[in-house]
Amino acid sequence: MPVKSPLPCCLVLLLLSLSAHGASAPKITHGVSSGDVTASSAVIWSRGDQLATMNVRVQPATASATDARVVSIAAVQDTDFTARVTLDGLSPDTIYRYDVWFEAEGSRSEHASGLFRTAPAPDQDRPVSLIWSGDLGGQRYCRQLEGGYRIFKPMAEFRADFFVANGDMIYADNDCPENGIEPGWRNVAASFPGIADPSVDWMDPAAVRKVFDAHWRYNREDPLFQTFLASTPTYSQWDDHEVINDFGGPWSDYPPQGERHGYPNVVAAGLASFFDYHPIERQQDDPDRIYRSYRWGKHLELFILDARSYRSRNTDPDTPDKTMLGASQLAWLQQAISRSSATWKIISSNVPLSVATGSGADRFGRDAFANGAGSARPDDLATASGFETELLTLLQRLDSLDVKNLVFISTDVHFAAQLRYEKDFDNDGEPLLFHEFLSGPLSAIRSPSPPAFDPTLNPVVLYAEGGIFNYGTVRITTDGAPVLTTDIRDQSGRIRPGSQLVLSPRE
Repeated sequence: MPVKSPLPCCLVLLLLSLSAHGASAPKITHGVSSGDVTASSAVIWSRGDQLATMNVRVQPATASATDARVVSIAAVQDTDFTARVTLDGLSPDTIYRYDVWFEAEGSRSEHASGLFRTAPAPDQDRPVSLIWSGDLGGQRYCRQLEGGYRIFKPMAEFRADFFVANGDMIYADNDCPENGIEPGWRNVAASFPGIADPSVDWMDPAAVRKVFDAHWRYNREDPLFQTFLASTPTYSQWDDHEVINDFGGPWSDYPPQGERHGYPNVVAAGLASFFDYHPIERQQDDPDRIYRSYRWGKHLELFILDARSYRSRNTDPDTPDKTMLGASQLAWLQQAISRSSATWKIISSNVPLSVATGSGADRFGRDAFANGAGSARPDDLATASGFETELLTLLQRLDSLDVKNLVFISTDVHFAAQLRYEKDFDNDGEPLLFHEFLSGPLSAIRSPSPPAFDPTLNPVVLYAEGGIFNYGTVRITTDGAPVLTTDIRDQSGRIRPGSQLVLSPRE
């Protein structure tokens, strides 16, 4: 079972360092997790408390200990003592158990264990289940002093094949004091500032990186979150609060704080910290690439988007030259979907399709695809600065390809909804039929009620509800036709009334 290591020479440096400096027994500080699972591979992640070697022993859950294999890698200070390994040569549709421990100068930590199931082969007719959500620890809805992030308990009990962490899994631009903004909400207090705080020197890359790492450590310290991650593989993508509200990666400055220097350091540190704290497979030819796809048997392919790394400025007018996804990602998505033979194609988008988002949109522009429900005026950023033109170009292409059984999943807007779309984007007389499912927040400010949806795509609202912490589930069954069932579940794991939707595939 080969292992791909992003730090091929660090074990030697680690041994030299430990020989020169005495070290106490290492500890596992933030549990373990698996991710980016395919039919033959998986990434394992953990974090120690010092320079050490991370060891991963993996074997099929039903096999004997003699079938186990051990791979090792260094956990070093440059990655905040996080480490990950990629396991290859796995068997499809197989449950694996893995054990992780750290060693330093002859001492070893206790073991931490996890489970994951590899994806079925592309021709395998097998049921698949997933959870998706996002928005964790925002607006001072941090880990509660009594119970922590309680929502992860029913999420773990659901036993999904995988979790799509759709974005905003930290709020790096917020803080977590003892008292939340809601009366009676008590947080496990944290000492870190938000990255937008004037006390953070954006010109100091080390200081900036320290803020991001502290936010990730804080959320990962939650026991229920650790239990969930140890039992449920993840596919992670980022959105704005992994860095700063409504940001764009290529921008030279951050408009809401345009007078501050060092914004590129903020983006670079946020991206590095995101990768270090997730079980993500880095691509050798493009190591910062987040968009990617995964096949789960005969009936599901998951496409993960990156709406931050390539976007034009939000304040730019909505013209054919404005882009959220970038030319390469857009071409990849169109080609990958056209080639997919999976029954259901699920696109995980960082931002929703028909909700006009953006803080201070009249000054800083729209942040999602929608321009808004008002009449567009060139002098009004709130109605003329979305990314609708690019979205309509994408949908026109998918319509011309006659793509069937297309679903978008998203979070970002802090309410749950299910939308149906049916529109003839390529004017051939046959409309493109697809759905969009919104979930969240896991633990952040709750929108009291959904706003008016942008009318551009003619959305039909099948379900919408605000005011709850929630997550979404999808199950594709194989008893007869591969039917897709989705619902929204609240913090206790109860299915919300009116949210259960059953879709039969179209041929």
